[in-house]
Amino acid sequence: MDENLSRFCCQNERCPDHGKRGAGNLTVCGRYGKHEQRRLLYCRTCRYRFSERKGTPLFGSKLPEGKAVSLFHHLSERCGVRATARLVGVNPNTVVRYSRLSGPMLNNSTTSSWLFPPQTREIQFDEKWSYVFKKQEHCDPANPADDHHGDWWDHVAFDPEHRLVLSVVPGARDVESVEAVVSDTKERTGGRVLGLMTSDDYSAYETAILNAYGQEVTTTPTGRPIRRMMPEKVPPPGLNYATVEKRREKGRVVEILTRVVFGTMAAIEAVLAQSKVSRRINTSFLERQNATDRHHNARKVRKTYTFSKDWRVHEAMTYFTMYSYNFCWPVRTLAERDEQGRIRTRTPAMAAGLADHVWTMREWVTMPVFQRC
Repeated sequence: MDENLSRFCCQNERCPDHGKRGAGNLTVCGRYGKHEQRRLLYCRTCRYRFSERKGTPLFGSKLPEGKAVSLFHHLSERCGVRATARLVGVNPNTVVRYSRLSGPMLNNSTTSSWLFPPQTREIQFDEKWSYVFKKQEHCDPANPADDHHGDWWDHVAFDPEHRLVLSVVPGARDVESVEAVVSDTKERTGGRVLGLMTSDDYSAYETAILNAYGQEVTTTPTGRPIRRMMPEKVPPPGLNYATVEKRREKGRVVEILTRVVFGTMAAIEAVLAQSKVSRRINTSFLERQNATDRHHNARKVRKTYTFSKDWRVHEAMTYFTMYSYNFCWPVRTLAERDEQGRIRTRTPAMAAGLADHVWTMREWVTMPVFQRC
């Protein structure tokens, strides 16, 4: 009996077929577990044997699969650690352990689950505030215990046309985090120059975008070589980047200012004319997604008692809710009608060409990922 192994890949980093799904190199060589319900896979290329759960948060799990999947279901529906423990019937420490395991794996699965770059043409960058254990104003810089407490920011890259979260980098609001989310976005879109990038007026984005996408210039306009320790970079043709600045008075937005940083206003207007969603320079779609994520992740809800107490759980659940949204959450505004006139719901991954159906939570947490060499 042939078994469908197209979603699996060899987990041996030394194998020539490492990370290649559907390559035909895998076969089932045995079963294990109390009722032999789990498969042991064998790679014909490198003769490596591994569990079908390797590379998933359930690898080495002693919980029944249904209970483990239910645990992640509750976490994705705004339940905290203690509430999830009560509903699933496990110890709160078990919920914390599974949450921490899911973070690095599901962050890596964002790229290893993509069989090809998404159909992204626009990008919006923004940061979302939250905090761990206590707010920054109550942290003591001289206390080592407060090193990972205080304000945490989600640096997010968002595709407004497909409502797709391309990348999220949680951490301090600094230049390093901005550079990480921009370079990650470039990698996950195949390195191509996108039609339009927008962000708030945080100046770190300008430098990060230029470092990631810029072309090195070695000569002056007169043809003389440039004698510098670091080569100068200029924006490549087709790179359009603009910022949105909101001026507030007494906490209310009174004026919105836009500024073209790279490219020209005429080029940006041409891109906007061809856009399916944007009519002006904005970050509104990402700001709306920020509200959606706060609804999914109890740790991000404002003025509640469900804030994170551990930065590792906070980081892991940030990856979990942001990326499971791509594959498991049908977005109302992405629905379309088929040839028979029936409404077909779509997730951001489906709209961006990364999936052909709405993934269940079981599919998401059992999707094996692999570490890139």
